[in-house]
Amino acid sequence: MHLIDITNNYSQLVQNQLNSTAANFVKVYSLGDTAVIYIETKDDVEISLENHNRKIREDEIEFIIKRLLTDFDGPYNIVMDKTREQVNISINK
Repeated sequence: MHLIDITNNYSQLVQNQLNSTAANFVKVYSLGDTAVIYIETKDDVEISLENHNRKIREDEIEFIIKRLLTDFDGPYNIVMDKTREQVNISINK
């Protein structure tokens, strides 16, 4: 699996998040057909995975946790919709 930083392609989304939310840091990644949005605030980290073509696989979720949450200790929360086309991962700093 390859995680590709595509933040520059979504500069308007990033700017909107930084201006209208408590976000301090926003990155957008591509994991094949799955879009990954990483948002960091002073209190927590939120990661959203979204794929409109298929269910998000367990190995994709594990890969994202290992790659993007390596600097954070503590439990994280995973919430997914019924179709598993959207998964949200959050962790308190």
